[in-house]
Amino acid sequence: MKLPPVKGHLPVPRDVFPKREGNRKVKPEYLEATRPKSKAELAGQPPRSAEEARHRLMAAARRSALASGLQGLYVRKKQREKRRREAAEANRKANLAAATAPERLDEVLTRPTVRAATALNTAVVPDPNRFAAAEEARARHQQREELKAEARRDALAQLYVAAQSFIVDEAELEARVNAIFTPDYHKYAAGGRGESIWDLHGAPISVAELRQEAMGSSNNLTEAQRAPVIKTTHRQKVVAEELTGGKL
Repeated sequence: MKLPPVKGHLPVPRDVFPKREGNRKVKPEYLEATRPKSKAELAGQPPRSAEEARHRLMAAARRSALASGLQGLYVRKKQREKRRREAAEANRKANLAAATAPERLDEVLTRPTVRAATALNTAVVPDPNRFAAAEEARARHQQREELKAEARRDALAQLYVAAQSFIVDEAELEARVNAIFTPDYHKYAAGGRGESIWDLHGAPISVAELRQEAMGSSNNLTEAQRAPVIKTTHRQKVVAEELTGGKL
């Protein structure tokens, strides 16, 4: 059975041998200060009971385990540092050898020939046609600006024409709202038989009908008899209006 993943973060392992302390923790003085013997043991007195003898034996085992554990960790640290130094030295030697290595023979044989006079001549020669190119660029820029100005004039003219039907005060807005939002608006707009906007303008065109119009197989007699050139012209006009942002 697959065990569920354990979420969380492991604590950062503590450095047992800080660099500033060196090998202080593997010296006998540190071990004696960490797990000192009792005053009776230091005085050479025998244990007074079996329980005290057992405690002395366990304390000696802990001191021995601590000493062997610290010695093992210190040896592993020195080995790890030695491997790191050897790897760094190997990388340094490899980089130095690659930097000072002679050029490969395939690069020498396939290098293009460059004349010494050409290699030493690093000055940038001005383009002799730079003034003509600048004049052409100025003319293109002027043409673009004229097209933008013409587009702005067309947009302003369209806005001026459309402003005739703008609603500019609350009275006109109220009259327009009262004229449109009436129960029988669609009925009179559709010749007395309409009940909704679909009766006035018809149902929205579907994707199938659009596809039939594009393929020339529409059920609508007007659309079926319309020439392809008229459809193409209409599409181009719609695209041009989208690109220019104005009505054509």
